[in-house]
Amino acid sequence: MSKLFEGAVKGWKFVLSFLAISILFWLAQFAYQVYFGAVLSFDMAIVRSFAFVGATFIALALLCSIVFKFYPKYAKYHYVRRSFGVMGVVFGILHIYSALNAYFFWDLSKVYFSLNPIENPLIFGSAAFSLLFIMLLTSTDWAEEKLTPPRWKMIHRVVYFAYWALVAHFLLINPPAIMNLPGYVLIAAVLLTLAGQLYWFVKMSSMRKFANLGTKIGFFIILLYLILAYFVYVKYFG
Repeated sequence: MSKLFEGAVKGWKFVLSFLAISILFWLAQFAYQVYFGAVLSFDMAIVRSFAFVGATFIALALLCSIVFKFYPKYAKYHYVRRSFGVMGVVFGILHIYSALNAYFFWDLSKVYFSLNPIENPLIFGSAAFSLLFIMLLTSTDWAEEKLTPPRWKMIHRVVYFAYWALVAHFLLINPPAIMNLPGYVLIAAVLLTLAGQLYWFVKMSSMRKFANLGTKIGFFIILLYLILAYFVYVKYFG
């Protein structure tokens, strides 16, 4: 019983510590946007800082998965990956709330002025949030147990599509806003994550002789990223 109590205390200490670090990271992002981000108002600084923190945390959560594959001994720290993911979605929710309030005044007709995602990257953002929110609701040991691990893993594989939609959203929504220190940090995290995912995709698929369904889905996701790269090139350099 004492060991169980000690484990619960350690768990809460980690949660509170991670929450404090997350808030400090957001405050640093907010301060950067206010003093160096060329924003026009505090509202804009809040919106952008929530966006950068949320997207960076989700990238770090996926990067943790890659590190665990390279170094399985660190997989025992899976709760760190989960914490990054959960806080990433929480900051995403705050980003959406603040953007709806500051930019759109809660008028959804302004948000969905076009259903063409290239013309209106908010469509990509909506898709990413919807999938990530499902993952947030099931990101507990209780949910994994009730769904059973195989079904839980199947549900959480949608993160690959959610992440693609998230990357498409922030790369296409406002290119100049990414050309700063927080944007470079985010892009670096994204590139490391995608490089790691590609490495393990090739490694695992080659072991299965590129014949299973997962391989076909993987190739489809790669195709999506290549298409996205084309539109990003056009938007930034075209």
